[in-house]
Amino acid sequence: YQLYLKGRFYLTRLRPADKQKGISYLQQAIAIDPNYALAYVGLANAYRLLALAGDTPSSEVFPKSKAAAQKAVELDDTLAEAHAVLGFTIYWYDWDWVAAETHFKRALELNPNSADAHWFYAVLFSNLGRHGEALAEIKRARELDPLNLGINTSEGRMLIFAGKVDEGLDALQGTLELDPNYFPALLFASDAYILKGMYVEAVAEATKVRELNADNSLAIAYSGFALAKSGKRAEARAALEELLKLSTEHYVSPYHVALLYNGLGERDETLAWLERGFEHRDPKMVFLNLEPTWNNLRAEPRFQAWLIGFFAFNLIVAFAGFLIM
Repeated sequence: YQLYLKGRFYLTRLRPADKQKGISYLQQAIAIDPNYALAYVGLANAYRLLALAGDTPSSEVFPKSKAAAQKAVELDDTLAEAHAVLGFTIYWYDWDWVAAETHFKRALELNPNSADAHWFYAVLFSNLGRHGEALAEIKRARELDPLNLGINTSEGRMLIFAGKVDEGLDALQGTLELDPNYFPALLFASDAYILKGMYVEAVAEATKVRELNADNSLAIAYSGFALAKSGKRAEARAALEELLKLSTEHYVSPYHVALLYNGLGERDETLAWLERGFEHRDPKMVFLNLEPTWNNLRAEPRFQAWLIGFFAFNLIVAFAGFLIM
């Protein structure tokens, strides 16, 4: 259990070296007790975090995440955290939101006070556009675990997706009061400033992220997007070149590259990189139907076809469930 706690602690710091250290502690826990379900929950979360960072191919880590989550459920079917993390892995990688919701509901049946289960369920609601339910779930998660930086950051993000940009920015600033160096909150604050047309502030927040992690591809994308929208196209182009160079050295999320191309108004390249995102099963593709920075593409036939193909079944099932409720 001590090893599990150490692993979880290092994972919450999110820096690449810390994530690897967290994985090491969890593997040590499993070496001591191969039947320790909670350690497999930790591993599933760890591999998911590697994929969501955008610098590791999903195909390399999400199968490991799913295998660890399934092992946790196999070892202890009554463990709420096991069902929650399995549902979350299915959500991000399999894109089967119906199956994901089944596991979230099971997790909450087993433990109504599981902060992670409320958090993960809130993400699903948010991406289905069910913002009221999303905000209720994430609020409950925060009440259960008020110092969890990930939960606090997610609440800010969900407020932004619900059209409450100022409230979302306030929530993100509250997270940064807990930890000024928590870079997901800085990243999403940058995004919020972009939506408000406050491009100098957007670049400043992204720059803070790069001071913590120079190669953070989403920080480069947000910074370049803001520079392009503020008329500093030469600087935006330099950010794009840096991002493309990084993509030749290691994996870079196609979603991040597409974002920067979109800021520059290069539609064909934007769509080409988004198509690559689908091919690589980039988990960030789930944000296509929500992220306001894609609003300019919503009338594009290829973009509409992707949304119909990707979201239609899940949205129909979700809407049917909403009507039944």
